[in-house]
Amino acid sequence: MTRVNQPDSLLTELRDIKRRLRALETRSAALPPATVEAAPEPEEPHADDASDRP
Repeated sequence: MTRVNQPDSLLTELRDIKRRLRALETRSAALPPATVEAAPEPEEPHADDASDRP
């Protein structure tokens, strides 16, 4: 039986993943909202748009 498939190793791995997730959630909650979400990109004019023709 490999080390990864042993119950103790799986529980240790799960605890580590949960700990990392909590740390990421805490860190992202402490950041200001502007840095968490990406700003929307401005819309580019379309080539077939009639409004930019003379």
